[in-house]
Amino acid sequence: MSQITFFLMIISMMVSTGTSVLIGQYNGAARHNDSANIAVASIYLGICMGIILGGIAFFACGTIIGLYGLEYQVAQFGYDYLLISGSFTITVTLGIIFSTILRCHGYSKSPMFINLFAGLINIIGNYCALYQPFGLPVYGVQGVAIATVLSQLISAVLLWYMLRYKNITLPMASFLSIPFLFYKKILRIGVMNAGEMLSYNLSQMVVIYFVVQMGTASLTAFTYAQNIARLSFAFALAIGQASQIQTSYFIGKGWINEILIRVQKYFVIALISSISIALLIYLCRFQIIDIFTQDPQVVMLTAGLIFGSIFLEAGRVFNLVFISCLKGAGDINFPVKIGILSMWGISAFLTYLLGIYFGFGVIGAWVAIAADEWLRGVIMLLRWRSKKWTQFTLS
Repeated sequence: MSQITFFLMIISMMVSTGTSVLIGQYNGAARHNDSANIAVASIYLGICMGIILGGIAFFACGTIIGLYGLEYQVAQFGYDYLLISGSFTITVTLGIIFSTILRCHGYSKSPMFINLFAGLINIIGNYCALYQPFGLPVYGVQGVAIATVLSQLISAVLLWYMLRYKNITLPMASFLSIPFLFYKKILRIGVMNAGEMLSYNLSQMVVIYFVVQMGTASLTAFTYAQNIARLSFAFALAIGQASQIQTSYFIGKGWINEILIRVQKYFVIALISSISIALLIYLCRFQIIDIFTQDPQVVMLTAGLIFGSIFLEAGRVFNLVFISCLKGAGDINFPVKIGILSMWGISAFLTYLLGIYFGFGVIGAWVAIAADEWLRGVIMLLRWRSKKWTQFTLS
């Protein structure tokens, strides 16, 4: 379910990514009216996008789950979760857009604390759904999905309140007078910008399909290792997002050489952080895995994948930082094209070749993903250092 949920988030981010680039560059160029209009346009586009995605999840969730060929009980769990959480994708979409607008105006702490608070509510809700401390009528997977949606709704409401509290100009009533060109710019940038992430998620769904063929133990270990690995790249992801906003702002100011050097410094910090966290997780791997399972086969497979994460996460940092900054500069087509070639030609194809054809199993899939991250990452580093992205500054 994590892949499908992430897929819905990527589609939602088609609006927010375009918003981030445009608001950053317009603020940098002191075009504050244009910046406000972009923010309003993105909110209305987000509402439309959330309704469409929610409708697709509601009416097609059975078909989507059926594509995975899962065991009946597992498929039922997936259906119950996707039906509820996917139908309310609008809460995720608006939350992402509100957070983006706040961050682009320099308010990065508010979204962080609000999302932490929402995460805490989600954890408490999951506990109540799974252990029924108060005898709640809704429990299990359905209860977990409801807790997730509730936390996302609370987050979106608090973020909206923060937008008004910070006095960020949002002329909501004048959305009809906003030039159509602004909506077009958001979607043009957003669709291309999300193309790289969408391709990544689709290729990962294919990878998951191959991993399913390797057996339940392999799928379980792969899922655990992916979730644990998120701790490794969380800090690098944050640096990449912040670097994208700063790149857009500096581009608007015309400070090309300054941002060129800064981004490379940010990359080094992100790389050191990710490798350090990955090493720490590896040292504590058995204690961490013990939280999820005691199955000997799953434990050994997961431990092996965590060891491989040290190499994998180092490669992922290149993409988290440099791709974000290339997008912030308006250089969007290049990462998308390279991403599509590498994700499918390396990640998906090598997963089948190494994992299934040559019989290396889930370890082969992990090696394939790492190879994809490193190949794309090195190419993006070279692209950034070439300064070819300077020709894509948006008007």
